[in-house]
Amino acid sequence: MTREARHLKQLDTLADLRERERDRLEADLATRRATQQRFQTNLARLEQLAQGGTSANSSAGGNLPLALSLNSANYKQAVLQLADRHRQDLALHEAQMAQAQQALQGAALDHMVMGKVRERQQALVGRLQAGRDQKTQDEMANQAWLRRLAASQ
Repeated sequence: MTREARHLKQLDTLADLRERERDRLEADLATRRATQQRFQTNLARLEQLAQGGTSANSSAGGNLPLALSLNSANYKQAVLQLADRHRQDLALHEAQMAQAQQALQGAALDHMVMGKVRERQQALVGRLQAGRDQKTQDEMANQAWLRRLAASQ
């Protein structure tokens, strides 16, 4: 195996590794998007729960007993606090998603560059092999010509 062919094999291995890394980052980003969707769905439900407590108070005309009114207010406050924590977690998750997206773009670029380098190395190996093949054919043709020349004398 020539030095160029070994180099090509090493590039193939490196390109495969870069492709696996890109695929892993794509899967990670897809998982993060699904988590983001769950955050958003849960946040919407929490906001509905918080709004539901207000509409129950107003529909009763504000004539709820004091204990029930306090319980409803505490419930609404707890739901709103949970929604705030959820928003903070969502913001943190979205920042992590942005970093994951940048890592994926970098890995995709690395994979593309490695593919281009690999293609150039393949072309070089092909040209060198074609040159060796041509040299072999030229030598065989030269030997055949010399044999015919010797046989005709």
